[in-house]
Amino acid sequence: MLPAVPDKRQPARPSRPGNGRAKITDVAAAAGVSPAVVSRLLRGDDTLRIRDDTRERVLAVAADLRYTPNEVARALRRSESGILGMAVHDTSNPVYSEILTGAQAEAAASGYALLLADAAELARNDAMFEQVVRGNRIDGLLLQRGSGTADGIIARIASARLPLVLVNDRTRGDIASVALDDEAASHLATRHLIDLGHTAIGHLKLGTPKARSESRVRGWRRALHGAGLPEGPQLRGGHTSDEGAAALPRLLDGPAPPTAVVVSNVLSAVGAMTAARESGLRVPGDLSIAAVHDVFFAAHLSPPLTVVRLPLRELGRRSVAAILRLLDGAPVRHERIDDPPPELLVRGSTAPPR
Repeated sequence: MLPAVPDKRQPARPSRPGNGRAKITDVAAAAGVSPAVVSRLLRGDDTLRIRDDTRERVLAVAADLRYTPNEVARALRRSESGILGMAVHDTSNPVYSEILTGAQAEAAASGYALLLADAAELARNDAMFEQVVRGNRIDGLLLQRGSGTADGIIARIASARLPLVLVNDRTRGDIASVALDDEAASHLATRHLIDLGHTAIGHLKLGTPKARSESRVRGWRRALHGAGLPEGPQLRGGHTSDEGAAALPRLLDGPAPPTAVVVSNVLSAVGAMTAARESGLRVPGDLSIAAVHDVFFAAHLSPPLTVVRLPLRELGRRSVAAILRLLDGAPVRHERIDDPPPELLVRGSTAPPR
């Protein structure tokens, strides 16, 4: 006779943590549900839809562990709208749409709606945004970092009353953050060009936000130094196709122009490819171009663009999960997504130097 397989949904009597105080994550783990489900059930959320046996299991585990919600954390929440906000720079950016897809899925799975807003517009109409925050119309805010002063205005208003998570930005301060492994991404793109035989490799960097830009510079530089190669020319390529198109000719305007370029933003890379073509350069015959981030049209350019794909949907999902933890009274954390790792997608824009 085969041994019985334990039913994970019917755990043995849970043991209390070593410090004697159960946390919401302890209840969730023992009951086999998410912390958000535990939170909504214990606060009497009538919109929560779960099976009766799941409800009874969560309540039994909470009673066994003698779990009591942190009332101080609950008081600090100040709102129960069931809505999360997400502020981004340039709502038409296809990179952000991938992040939004992951964030939307996680929010919906936890019973929240997700509203999208343009960060610059929120900052321009800061009085209106402050009314939204003070009026308890959202329970938390995700802020996709960008350039300019808008982020500071938004963070100042939101962080005073709401859980706030910085998306794709690494900080060490009092505001939670979830970031991608930007250094690994640019290192992978540069290493690909080195493996093709290129020894003169330039870089069009982001410029802003500073932390993200510097991480990608470090990856490019580390790959070159690791191969014993000198640093090629480096200029700000920005975040748009216009910026990339303007930057590439200046990057190549020297006595020894590079034979390959790493572009830290995929939209900037599109502009760089256009500028190369208009300058009479063949990609990849005269110049190889590799970019960070994949978007839906990158494989349909002429030639198709070699990119390093980063887990943008996972970034959105993990950012919402971070907000939900803060709503449940968890401390601020700074996360970096290492799994899944950056992925190199070799297409037609890179080749060995002539």
